[in-house]
Amino acid sequence: MKKLSFMLVASLLLAGCDKETTLHAGLEERQANLVMAALLDDGIGCHKVPGEEGTWAVMVAESKFAEAVNLLERQGLPRRSHQGIGEVFKKTGMISSPSEERIRFMDALAQDISRTISQIEGVVDARVHVVLPENDPFARNALPSSAAVAIRSRWDCDITEHIPAIKGLVKNAIEGLSYEKIVVTVFRDSPPPKK
Repeated sequence: MKKLSFMLVASLLLAGCDKETTLHAGLEERQANLVMAALLDDGIGCHKVPGEEGTWAVMVAESKFAEAVNLLERQGLPRRSHQGIGEVFKKTGMISSPSEERIRFMDALAQDISRTISQIEGVVDARVHVVLPENDPFARNALPSSAAVAIRSRWDCDITEHIPAIKGLVKNAIEGLSYEKIVVTVFRDSPPPKK
């Protein structure tokens, strides 16, 4: 009888233990900490384990995996990494064409501005698309530069009041860009499902 009750208790304990799974891997420590803080704030147990080359993985119980993924998606975590101008402008060959340099410059500029906008409270993600026409310096009618900014915001934050400041930031970051040639579109997340 004792053996049967021991086996019953042991099987109940094992049934209560949930297998762990990797939620995210290859994160910088700061990103792993932000992910863990969001999960723990919402009552989802987790911990981090060291990975390769100074990276971290965040582990959660398999039964909480879907809930954790949905929560992090709503909060825009982990943040998308942006390459800086130094990384984009790394030369791989001996000589780069002027068009190649121009494209790299526009991409680096857009990523730097996106990174700055992504740091604003309430912004989950931001993308900036920059158009710098290749104008002939002797032409009479030069095409103007333009920029489009797409922002994904949290459901509980109204960032529309920040649009003039965001447009001012983009205008001052891109030489020759006028305020009227900047379009900012905000996409607000849906509220999370009620528990």
